[in-house]
Amino acid sequence: MELKQWRCFVTLAEIGNIRRAASLLALSQPALSVRIQRVEEELGYALFDRQARGVRLTESGTRLLQHAKQLLSRAAETEEAARAIGRGAFDRLEIGVTLIAALSFFPDAVRAFAAAQPGVALALTEGLSDELEEAVAHRRLDFALVHPPSSRDDLVVREVARERFVAVVPAAHPLADAASIGAADLRKETLVGVRRDVGPVVFDRIVGYFSRAGVTAQIGQCATSSISLVGLVAAGVGIGLVVESLRCIARPDIRFVPLAGEAPSLGYALCHRPDLPDDLRHGFARAIGEALAGR
Repeated sequence: MELKQWRCFVTLAEIGNIRRAASLLALSQPALSVRIQRVEEELGYALFDRQARGVRLTESGTRLLQHAKQLLSRAAETEEAARAIGRGAFDRLEIGVTLIAALSFFPDAVRAFAAAQPGVALALTEGLSDELEEAVAHRRLDFALVHPPSSRDDLVVREVARERFVAVVPAAHPLADAASIGAADLRKETLVGVRRDVGPVVFDRIVGYFSRAGVTAQIGQCATSSISLVGLVAAGVGIGLVVESLRCIARPDIRFVPLAGEAPSLGYALCHRPDLPDDLRHGFARAIGEALAGR
């Protein structure tokens, strides 16, 4: 059965008058009547009761109407998707994000983008910056939120935000109630850090902070992520430095304390495929801007 036959059925069912329905469909009344008759013959039962002042759905026609409407709706969605694909539009975006970024402003950016682009599905992949950049370069990802500097010259990488580090301290430690903590205050403390092979940007920012203060960092415990670092601090192993976004990890056995002086910071950069449509690229950049403005 053809879509035009279902369209005739739905239009006549909603209007209830063959003359007006035929006019709306740009058909003659006899042509519409023939189409409806053929649908009924193919189905094997009547869809309408013919009356002097119009037509009325039979019980079977009433039950079928909702299914027919759904069919036409899906057909319209498919047609629009086909046109969008022809224009080079995307109906799904593969987005990469680092673990730290996933806990920062990224959820708010995704929410803003989804509200502005409800027809675009988002699929998220977590990884390290260099892994995500490589995936974007090979078009396995469309976007990625990474930490600069980038090691690639074949990608468009633009810094969009920067976030300060704070100290995360066991709640029972004497420094837990300090107004701020300086590098010198940590000179004799056991530090917990993310391994450099896992997070080279984070590692170098922290070591640089201590070096500028003339302090040699004594990293006694290593973690594979900032999340596991916070877990080690909660266990009382030592003190760590993490970005402010990780304050969202609310545990009674840790405290987040600002760093004194020129605290290190971590950048966030957006990289994307060079052939990504401008509306999506600009749309996601706007969503990030809205997320940052709302913090």
